Amino acid sequence: MMKTVLTSAIALAAMAVTASAADMPARGPAVAPAPYVAPVFTWTGFYVGVNAGAAWHGRDNCPAAFGYDGTIVGSLRTDFIPACTSDDTSFTGGVQAGFNWQMGAVVFGLEGDVNWVGNDSRHGFNTYSFKPVSTAYNYTLDGNPQSNLLAGIRGRLGWSFDRALLYLTGGAAFRNSGSNDVIYAYDTNGVLKATYSGNTDRSNVGWSLGGGLEWAFTNNVSLRVEYLHSQFDRNNGLYTTPITTPSTDFYKVAFRNDSGRDSIDVVRFGVNYRFGNPAPAPVLARY
Repeated sequence: MMKTVLTSAIALAAMAVTASAADMPARGPAVAPAPYVAPVFTWTGFYVGVNAGAAWHGRDNCPAAFGYDGTIVGSLRTDFIPACTSDDTSFTGGVQAGFNWQMGAVVFGLEGDVNWVGNDSRHGFNTYSFKPVSTAYNYTLDGNPQSNLLAGIRGRLGWSFDRALLYLTGGAAFRNSGSNDVIYAYDTNGVLKATYSGNTDRSNVGWSLGGGLEWAFTNNVSLRVEYLHSQFDRNNGLYTTPITTPSTDFYKVAFRNDSGRDSIDVVRFGVNYRFGNPAPAPVLARY
């Protein structure tokens, strides 16, 4: 009797467990984790950087000889031999800052920079003789044109190829400048007879145009190479001598600056730190 009761109890318990398991919801398949999506690179944002390179200062400073009696009355001769030009190569370095906006592949930007230009060179031209004075005199020009500071505010327009940016840039250029040009007159024996001091007026505001290529090798750091041409107005000056005696030859002559070129060309490399790009998210291991 006891054996029969035990067997029945075990059977009932087994039926209860089976029924309970049947009522439990079925376990679905495991859900795969969402795939990792890397942040999209963009050129949009602020940046600051430094640059260094070479600068070429090109200048024509060719005073023309004039008859002078208080006013310029007419040209006697307008060519110095050889042409009195100054083409100086020097080091340049500085800082830049700007902002870019990217719309699709097109990148718009605005940049300002300040550069030091190591320009401090003397120039001159060979002896030059002219008449109508009875004795031929040799005239030489000695000068020290300087433009030690070059700055600019420019717009930028570029086309991006992911992390590469090809761009054009243009805008206003500014510089400081100074020039102490003096013309010396020597007689045929090489004796200094007169000195003509220049009253030069050099423009310090001009325009710049150029272009470059920039490559972002990380999300926030980029390298670039850039060419920039800055053009300023021609010089405008008058060279006179303090000799004012009407009987002297030098009273009859003056010089006026006749320059048609005053430019600075720059090729430079730069590095920029750009703000705003997200850092790459960490890659999580899957188990």
